[in-house]
Amino acid sequence: MSRWLKRIGWAFLVVLTVAAATIGSLYLLGGRRFAARHDVEIGALAIPSGPEAREHGRHLARVHCANCHGMELEGAMFIDGGPFATIVASNLTSGRGGVARRYDADAWVRAIRHGVNADGRALMIMPADVYRNLGEADLGALVAYLLDGDPVDGEHPTSRLGPIGRLLLATGKLRDAFPYYRIDHAAPPPAAPGPGPTAQYGEYWVRSFGCSHCHGEAFAGGVAAGTQDVWSPNLTPGGALAQWDEALFLRSVAERESEHMPWRTLRRMSDIELRATWAYLVSLPARASAPSPASAGS
Repeated sequence: MSRWLKRIGWAFLVVLTVAAATIGSLYLLGGRRFAARHDVEIGALAIPSGPEAREHGRHLARVHCANCHGMELEGAMFIDGGPFATIVASNLTSGRGGVARRYDADAWVRAIRHGVNADGRALMIMPADVYRNLGEADLGALVAYLLDGDPVDGEHPTSRLGPIGRLLLATGKLRDAFPYYRIDHAAPPPAAPGPGPTAQYGEYWVRSFGCSHCHGEAFAGGVAAGTQDVWSPNLTPGGALAQWDEALFLRSVAERESEHMPWRTLRRMSDIELRATWAYLVSLPARASAPSPASAGS
């Protein structure tokens, strides 16, 4: 009997050793993948100067960056996930704790358009796959403002992956959290239409704002990005939008509040940008709303 107990004990020890070695290897692999450096080639970008360009860049920063990085770009804790991850939306200024001192124009382009930081490491959650849709003039104005914005103090911990995050990244379960891997880095910069309350300009804003992350590529609704149960409605005339008009859309932007829909961010858009957005949404083909998880399971 004691011989069998010894054999079982040795077998258990072997299994435990193999499991520990596997977990340890995955932990190290996840750490290496998180720390990996990526070399991205970029083209020349014209950086405008003058107060008008700076103000336009500030406007773009308030619309595209402030929701995560703070109204003054001072940075904020994004995820405090303990053993999963600590993800910080960096202080983008040259103030104390800011990253701007390490970023030149090329580094900003790589971060915004390609999703890598000044050291070449892939940025987690940073929606560079959306901001790739910014035209050259808008990207140039945004970079000009980031290079010359007001310094604001904001010190935060360094983003890191915990043990669970490392294991998930090593096994490919966390890859989609790094937009770098979804981007065609060789694709040419997009062309942007001229400003105006047109569907073409509205499409530009909708694509560069990232509405498809929550509402789906066809804008027929879907589960909001980063959630499992937050349902985003159909934005085409096939959904509730058919009962709206431009006045109701603008009034909703001005008055509505929601935990999930960024109405406050939309309020930072100009009147032309909002009217163009509306013009684009009502120009879409009427699509049937995507089934919600609740209806799919009923």
